[in-house]
Amino acid sequence: MADFSSIDPQTLAQQLATYDIASLQNQLKTKTTTMNAQKSALDALKTALTDFRTAMSGLNKTNEGMLKNLVSMNREGIANVTANSSALKGTYNIEVDSLASAHQIGYGQMTDDAIKNASGTMDITLGSGADAKTISVDVTDLESLSDLTKAINGNEDNPGVTASLIRTDGEVTLMLSSDESGLKNTISVTSPNGLDLSNPQTISEASDSVIRMGQMTFTNSSNTLDKLIDGVTIELTSVTEKDKPLTISVGTDSSGTKEQLQTFVDAYNTLQDTLTKLTKSGNGDDESRGALAGDSTMSSLDRELNDVMRQMFGDKRMSDFGITADREGKLQIDSKKLDEAIKADPQKLNDLFNGKEGMLTAMDKSLDRYLNSSNGLLKGRQDILTRQQNDIDTKTDAMNTRYEASYNRYLKQFTQLQQALAQMNNTMSMFGLA
Repeated sequence: MADFSSIDPQTLAQQLATYDIASLQNQLKTKTTTMNAQKSALDALKTALTDFRTAMSGLNKTNEGMLKNLVSMNREGIANVTANSSALKGTYNIEVDSLASAHQIGYGQMTDDAIKNASGTMDITLGSGADAKTISVDVTDLESLSDLTKAINGNEDNPGVTASLIRTDGEVTLMLSSDESGLKNTISVTSPNGLDLSNPQTISEASDSVIRMGQMTFTNSSNTLDKLIDGVTIELTSVTEKDKPLTISVGTDSSGTKEQLQTFVDAYNTLQDTLTKLTKSGNGDDESRGALAGDSTMSSLDRELNDVMRQMFGDKRMSDFGITADREGKLQIDSKKLDEAIKADPQKLNDLFNGKEGMLTAMDKSLDRYLNSSNGLLKGRQDILTRQQNDIDTKTDAMNTRYEASYNRYLKQFTQLQQALAQMNNTMSMFGLA
């Protein structure tokens, strides 16, 4: 009779329990593989869309769009001039008669004892009339000039006055400076008890900048002129000589504009590369097939982006500026056609791409349908995958429970069988039958 004493109940129980759950285990493995591939694909898609959206945002800033303008001047040292995308081509002659300056007054021969012996409030007023703003500083408990400057500078109602101490030849001067230049920012002070502040020394007069363009004269409280010429910011640094105006010429920066457009084209083509990879149908080979091949969401996204790019914005289309898509859906630029279109009317490029009614804003709205963190389509897809993962986890727990039950049942059966066979072999050996 065969000897069954070598039976291993644990190995047999494990093999049979594994067989019991094999079908469900394969199903869960397949679902997990598919779900993980879709998770990775959605993450890659979200990253690609976010990167593209970020690039578009950088190209659609207020007054900083696709069009780049260039400024030239007939002389240096008078001003620093920049022109944003909304600036129009033109030449402007400017004469600078005076620069704006901030008001600064000083109180000499100040001492810590003078502050310590003073009481009441020191009122500091910036400006005059209805626009004047005043802070009151209580000097009663102050012990030094340093305490006074801290009380002024740290006052939450300070309208824009900075206090500082100037030390020369053993003497201290309390200097009050307006943070902003211009006649409207003059400083006046009322004296507290025991401290005479009625006769300050003028260190710097409050003045406006004075600019002339032909027969027109303009004044400005600062040396930054950002409303004189639309789209042009002029930071004055010096006055002009008599009859030698500063000539500012604004024109299109063709090279900078092309770089802006190339940034958009590259960002879009990078997005297209990702979409193509994720939706690749493959050649009957599952390994080459994209995780989102045939996905309706992807088809909708691609269709929306293409629809936006074909639309007319500001009576122009991208193709009017030499920007077209090839057979693979990637954008390319015809430099010659672009140069001609910009030369004819550069502002049309901004009208096409920028602003609330431009193509970049329209694209951003389309992308928001997918990227919105609360109700976007990708968020919905991720929620579905999360539910699927929870379902897989639940079924996996049930499968593991089933495995344990089967294993314990088989282990008990085979252990009992082993014991019975061993007892039978012992009995047969007693009768010489073994």
